[in-house]
Amino acid sequence: MAYALVDELRQVLDIPPEDTSTDVDLQRALDAGATWIDWFTGRTFGAAGTVAAPVVRVYEAATEFVVPLVDLQSTAPVVEVDTAADRTFATTLTPDQYQLLPLDGPPFSELRAWTTPPLGTDPVAFVPGQLVRVTGVWGATDARGRVPAAVNEANLLLGARYYKRREAPFQVLQQPDLGAYARVTAQDTDAMQLLFPLCLPGSPGAALAAGQAGAAGVWGAAWVAV
Repeated sequence: MAYALVDELRQVLDIPPEDTSTDVDLQRALDAGATWIDWFTGRTFGAAGTVAAPVVRVYEAATEFVVPLVDLQSTAPVVEVDTAADRTFATTLTPDQYQLLPLDGPPFSELRAWTTPPLGTDPVAFVPGQLVRVTGVWGATDARGRVPAAVNEANLLLGARYYKRREAPFQVLQQPDLGAYARVTAQDTDAMQLLFPLCLPGSPGAALAAGQAGAAGVWGAAWVAV
């Protein structure tokens, strides 16, 4: 699912609004950009599912008490544990048996089993690697419940890049009349800068940001003789 509209990309590229001949190509470019954004950040944006039609996701327990999640929006999801190790998810937890974290969520990034649940409620302990099925509404959104502006802008930048890529065969931009040639860079640094703050730990974007920070720490204070 793209995070920007064809109408928006058409405006970015100065294509007249009445010219819809390239809409299929524009949509394809936006979809490709959105796929890259999801990979780079390690998450999806916007709401996936509704209360009436929730989405099922399966995670592995990291420890006896912790199941990592990615952008759970539901405050009362259905949580089922594969206690028989046959993917039947035979055990359904009650809200008294776990807590969703962080406390200021949603979105929630962790399900933690209560070690001392209320009286009359059985405690829960996971087996590391055990499958846990969570049904609810998912997705990273801004305070208004929409796709963050940085993601929308990054999708437009990438969509424009992919659409115009056909004009640079072999990754070379050419202006023969001026005798000018330039190689297209491998990545769009503006799009990456927009997305770095939204990258989850362990994602390609987070790893790249950490590498850049390390390089800045090593070289940032170096003196240059002139």
